[in-house]
Amino acid sequence: MPNNKELLPEIIVFAGPNGSGKSTITKMAKTIGVYINADDIKKSTLCTDLEAAQKAEELREAAINEKTDFTFETVLSTERNINLLKRAKKEGYFIRGIYVLTSDPNINVIRVRVRESLGGHTVPKDKILSRYKKALNLIPQLVEICDIFHIYDNTKEPFRIFKKRKNIYYRWSNKYWSLDDIVNLTKITKYEN
Repeated sequence: MPNNKELLPEIIVFAGPNGSGKSTITKMAKTIGVYINADDIKKSTLCTDLEAAQKAEELREAAINEKTDFTFETVLSTERNINLLKRAKKEGYFIRGIYVLTSDPNINVIRVRVRESLGGHTVPKDKILSRYKKALNLIPQLVEICDIFHIYDNTKEPFRIFKKRKNIYYRWSNKYWSLDDIVNLTKITKYEN
């Protein structure tokens, strides 16, 4: 007999500030259903950033309405996708989140500049810096919404600093994130380790 999880539609969300390495991590990770990424939409249709973002939003909304599995990537610097995930949760979705960050927004600025020099899309420095703080401030809401949630520090190379599974929380420090930093980031105070 299948367990309840097998009966639920699923979303995998890859989130984090511009330049954190979400796309790199996504390429190494499991995805589910349709993969929705505004950058890919822009490349394949030659539309504007705004048109690509709108199309990605339409595709996510359609997937939820049809209760189909999907994966998407987001900077998550506004509540728009938090609200989408909350609605999906009410619709019965199982939500898995992978959050990728760095310890310093200036690292993100440099990475976006390198990406731009290699032909990738750019983001103005002021937006990278403002989105970094906004995105990190939304982590506690993402922790609450997701059934399974991981945070990876990608300052030098991916290193998991946080895991939520079945409302049990784990954290691991590294040279960039102390245990107290992780508490401040997630607002979770009770850990198994």
